[in-house]
Parts: sequence; C-alpha cells; structure tokens
Amino acid sequence: MIRHPFTWAFGAAAVTGALLYTAGVWRAMDVALNWMPARADSGQLRREVRAETASLLGRWSLGCLAAAAAMGLFGIAVIWPNLIPGAMCGTGVLQAMGADGIRAMIFWGAALIILYGWHVIDRLDRFFPRGLLIQPCARLMILSAPFLLLALFHSWRALLNVDATPAVSCCAAVYDKVLDEQAAGLISAGAIPMVLWGSLAGGVVLLAAALQKIRAPFRGSCAWLGVMAPFWMVAAGVGVKQVWSAYYYQVLSHPCPWCLFLPDHNGAGFFIYGAIAMVFAECTVLFLIDRVRRRHEALAGPAAKRIRRGGRRIVFALVVFTVLTMGPALCWRLRTGVWLGG
Repeated sequence: MIRHPFTWAFGAAAVTGALLYTAGVWRAMDVALNWMPARADSGQLRREVRAETASLLGRWSLGCLAAAAAMGLFGIAVIWPNLIPGAMCGTGVLQAMGADGIRAMIFWGAALIILYGWHVIDRLDRFFPRGLLIQPCARLMILSAPFLLLALFHSWRALLNVDATPAVSCCAAVYDKVLDEQAAGLISAGAIPMVLWGSLAGGVVLLAAALQKIRAPFRGSCAWLGVMAPFWMVAAGVGVKQVWSAYYYQVLSHPCPWCLFLPDHNGAGFFIYGAIAMVFAECTVLFLIDRVRRRHEALAGPAAKRIRRGGRRIVFALVVFTVLTMGPALCWRLRTGVWLGG
C-alpha cells in the first residue's frame, strides 16, 4: 500500500461512494422488481419513497465515485510516481501495480459511464410527474454494480501490489516495447497515418452530427453516434499516443501517454483525454435519450433540451481536443518548416 495522505483520501472517497451506492441499490432492487404504478397500496407507496431515496443516494454516490476516480487518475499521473522507485510518470506506477492497475481503470470507466447514463435518465424523468422512467432507472443503476465491485477490488489489489514490486524501469520500458514492436513488424508504415486520418475524419463527422443535433434534435437517429464514438475514442487515443504527443515531448519514438499528464507539459493529458472521454460519454447519453424519447413522446420537450446540451458539449470537447493536439503540431511546423518524423 502506498502510505500517503492522497492514497487515504482516494480510499475514503471510494469507500464513501460505494457505501452510498450500496444503500441506493438496495432500495432500487425493490423498485426494479416490484414497481406497480397502477396500484396505490402501502407497498407501492413504500416503493415510491424508496425510488426517491435511491435517486438521492445515487446522485451522492456518483459525486463521490467520480471524485475518487479523478483522484486515482491524478495519483497515478502526478502523485504516486514520486513515491515508487524508478517511476517517472504513470507508466511506472502502472508497471508497479501490475495488471490490476489497468483492470481497475477499465472497470472504473465502465461503472462511471453507466452511472452517468443513469443520472441523465433520472433527471429526464423528473420533468414528468408520472414517473415513466423510474423502473428503467432502477435497472440501469443496478447494472453498474458488478463493474463498480470489480473496480474497487482491482484498485485494492493494485495498491497492495506496489509494496511487493521492485524498482521499475518506467519510460525505459516504453522504448523497449517500441523496439520489440518494430522488430516484430507490428508497427507498419501505413498503420499510424491510417489511424490518424481516421481520427480526424471521425472528429469531423462527429462535429457535423453534433451541430445537426443542436439545430434539429430529432432529425435522424442517435444510434450511430453511440456506435461510432468508441471507434473514434480508440483512434483518437492512438493518434495522441503515436503522433500528437511527440510535439509536446519534441522527440520521436516515445509513445507514452502518461508523460502528457506531468507538470512539465502543463498537465495537457488531463484536458486531451478528458475531451475524448466527454465526447464518448455524451454520444452514449444521446443514444440513450433518443431511445427514451422514441418510447415516451411525453418526454420529447426535455429530451430535446438535453440533446441540444449534449451536442454543445460534444462540439466544445472536439474543439478542445483539436486545439491541444493539432495546435502544437502547427506551431512546430511554422517554426521549423517540417513535421516531426518527416
């Protein structure tokens, strides 16, 4: 265990969020299994109280869990590298944590995206007094339980692994991996440009779709946004790692995304990957809202407002991502007359 006040703060936020979530899910299970809006007996009235309580506890738990996830990311990127021998950035921290570190990040992301979707649908349901979405909200809240449990389990394992791990090689491991991939022929000359142009084209398409949703929320389906967003997220992440990060480091063959989070680069990684996460989250939410709107026409008005808001957030995130990735590259080109890598 990394004995540092920041680690205890992360653990306190995670445990508090998990306890609040457990209390909310316990009430949501009764709502999901036994909700009968046509009845007005004592059991149904009790379930209505439990639904309101679950909603309140869910919002509090989401705040605590999101804070814990942000603290964990900040700890991996900035705080804990100073406490692990040989670590210079998040790469060394994850190397010390072993496979549990990566697994914890994956499950944290899955749990939070499900809870964020629940939060949006829950707020949408409050615009209509009949509670059309109370039971689906309860089911969506319960759906995140296994992911959150695995996130907490692997986070605990990852922090325990640090004490049993010898000094790490950190960025030296990045160079070794690059050399191994080049020797094995895993990095082809056309693969990186293909991913880069795919990321740029996908960003343009998502931008056009978001602008269309701002102007006409119900024109066309949002289903393809939910399908396209994961592919763009992967392509954008690879593009940042393989191409755009070089203009921050001003060296080649150093595809380390974690160095972007360091103060030496003004913490650009938080904003770049935060913009990618926002695009993915809002595209997923637009997909959910579109499905809700098609099934419940009474919620068309609030759904239209939320779709417009989501479109504006996607546009904002894409602009931030573009400025922080292409901006340094264009400045380098104007200053030197060449691109890094030829």
